[in-house]
Amino acid sequence: MPTVLITGCDTGIGREFAQQYVRDAWDVIATYRDPDNQLEHATGLRNRKLDVTIAEDFHELKADLGDEPLDLIVSNAGVGLDTGKLGSLDYDYVRTMYEINTIGPLRLVETFVDNLTSGTQRRLATVTSRMGSIGLNLSGGHYGYRASKAGLNAIMRSLAIDLFPRGITVVSLHPGWVDTAGGGSPNAAIPVAESVASMRNVIRWLGSHETGQVYSYDGTPLTW
Repeated sequence: MPTVLITGCDTGIGREFAQQYVRDAWDVIATYRDPDNQLEHATGLRNRKLDVTIAEDFHELKADLGDEPLDLIVSNAGVGLDTGKLGSLDYDYVRTMYEINTIGPLRLVETFVDNLTSGTQRRLATVTSRMGSIGLNLSGGHYGYRASKAGLNAIMRSLAIDLFPRGITVVSLHPGWVDTAGGGSPNAAIPVAESVASMRNVIRWLGSHETGQVYSYDGTPLTW
């Protein structure tokens, strides 16, 4: 069975990724900022702690996994809800968004790139947002969140180039407006299960020609 490592499984999108891959009989390494949020034990599921702002958590997880091959990494851990206006910006929170949304995924890849290279499918997917698109920004605001996701997109593009010789395909995915703590409200247009199933389908059909691209959950290419 293929193996997937997923970050940010405490709630929402990451949790749904883990549950869907478990149901499809993958070996799933689900990671949590808070271990109290871990999913109930299931065949093929391993629950592990990983706060993507803590270097020691990465070291401990790497020591746990060793050289185990990974077929897919889903970098999902992220924070949003950045509504500050000029004159009332919370710069501590802006820094937190960079630590989690931008630096965390880079550290994740650097830590486990050899495991991914040893896998069979060799795919890296990150959950981004169309709010990180410079070309699609027509409404302004959300300075920290937009910048953190734009930085993430730039990092993933560079990783796609650098990891191409290793046979690793990299993709950034916008999940749509879903009903999660970071993404919407009870009136959000897309159920989280539908968004995740659609993103998994995009990951499934990826080929080397798609590496480094940004797609909406339904496979629509996005300007970034």
